[in-house]
Amino acid sequence: MTDSSSRNASSSTSNDEVTDLRSVPEDQRADLRTALIEQVEYLIDEVEALRTVTDTVPEPVQSGRPTDDDLSMKELYGLIAELDRHERTDWIRRARDEDTPTLSPAEATERVRRGDWNDRDLDVVLDAVQDARRDLVANLTDLDAGTWMREVEVEGESLTLFELVHRFATDDFQRLRDLGYRLHDADLSDRGEE
Repeated sequence: MTDSSSRNASSSTSNDEVTDLRSVPEDQRADLRTALIEQVEYLIDEVEALRTVTDTVPEPVQSGRPTDDDLSMKELYGLIAELDRHERTDWIRRARDEDTPTLSPAEATERVRRGDWNDRDLDVVLDAVQDARRDLVANLTDLDAGTWMREVEVEGESLTLFELVHRFATDDFQRLRDLGYRLHDADLSDRGEE
């Protein structure tokens, strides 16, 4: 969730600081939209880089849940794919087509828990993430400037589509950072040494 200090940022054009396009001069908004789309798109490259080390990640680390409340590595990637393919795509369409739609909270976590993500090969999971993200990026790229300023309501909070997409990127970054910590804690570098 975006804190109020970054939501009400000054006219700085750093995408790290500005999530409210209304605070940015109109001639600078296109650059911020482009930067945000590139930030969203970066996950495709990050997933490709992960492929180079997937053979070093043991299956129990890929499909094991550290706690009952956590998702496995495969499920975390599956969650991103599910969100991109379903909720996020729908939210973008509704922001484009409806006046101030009220968006339902994402239900992807429960779908992922009930699904078969852990039974899939990790490369198949990563393919699904990349395919869903490419489609999401294509949807974002096709939006006109006015659509980015359209408002949606999410859990009682009014956001522009730009702010909502920024939240997608921030949430995914947090998920992947947490996963990175988890993999680091698994100490994969010592695997097989005795």
